[in-house]
Amino acid sequence: MSTSTEIGLWSGSITYDPAFGNTYTVNFGATDSDGTAWSLVSWTGLEGAPTAGGVVQRAGDHGAYAPPQFYAARPITLIIRAAAQTQALRDVARATMSGAIPISDMASLVFNEPIPKFMAVRRSGELHGSYLTVNDVEFNVGLIAPDPRKYSVTLNSVQAVQGPPSAGLAFPFAFPVAFPSGAPPMSVTATNAGSFETRPTVVIQGPVTAPRVQNMVTGQTVGYTGLTLGALDTLTIDFMNRVATLNGAYRPADANSAWWVMPPGSTGVQLLGTPTSGSSITVYWRDAWI
Repeated sequence: MSTSTEIGLWSGSITYDPAFGNTYTVNFGATDSDGTAWSLVSWTGLEGAPTAGGVVQRAGDHGAYAPPQFYAARPITLIIRAAAQTQALRDVARATMSGAIPISDMASLVFNEPIPKFMAVRRSGELHGSYLTVNDVEFNVGLIAPDPRKYSVTLNSVQAVQGPPSAGLAFPFAFPVAFPSGAPPMSVTATNAGSFETRPTVVIQGPVTAPRVQNMVTGQTVGYTGLTLGALDTLTIDFMNRVATLNGAYRPADANSAWWVMPPGSTGVQLLGTPTSGSSITVYWRDAWI
């Protein structure tokens, strides 16, 4: 019987859910179905991300120029302890820990801060295990998050649907008559409640001709002017990877498209083109932090 059953002060999880095969999950601050207590002992790399770039020395002068600088991939180190009931279950815990941190694929690391956040991570370096007792093992887990942002666990979404055209005027009618203006382009407001820019996924459902998605704050637009969507067609625009698919097949954007981001706060998103009754725009995003 293990003498160490504490589950620690921090909670969260790391999960690898491959397209095929077994799902591996380690829940920090919890006891699993085998009676093994998992605790997150310490961590580094969750508070901030390193930067890439630097400054360029001025030629024949003091000081340097400051070109654009960006956040780099985020290295993370976790110390995770598994307190098992038997030596055999300790080995099961070791296999679970190894399975939860893939080499080439991505796992989901969740850290339950006051606002639960997650990052997509994979293994970096070796998995080291130190055996504290016959039944207890402590893992040194090296991870790398290619995207340095921490995202909200909750996926947000807003949608606008194009209604039917307004009815015409019936005779007789009295002058003066105020004729309704044409329907405005469909728009939604998406609010990033984090502290750093995030990048949405926009889904457009036809029928619509020449769809273009505009950031109403910056005026930047991603367009597909040569495209006509039928009622059963779906255009999915991934702003993180700057790629779109039409009914699952790759569809290039217009050459003059400007891929935009959602900074903290509210961003108006507008569907331009010629949407007709039943067409819709849906914006999906996660709040983001660094």
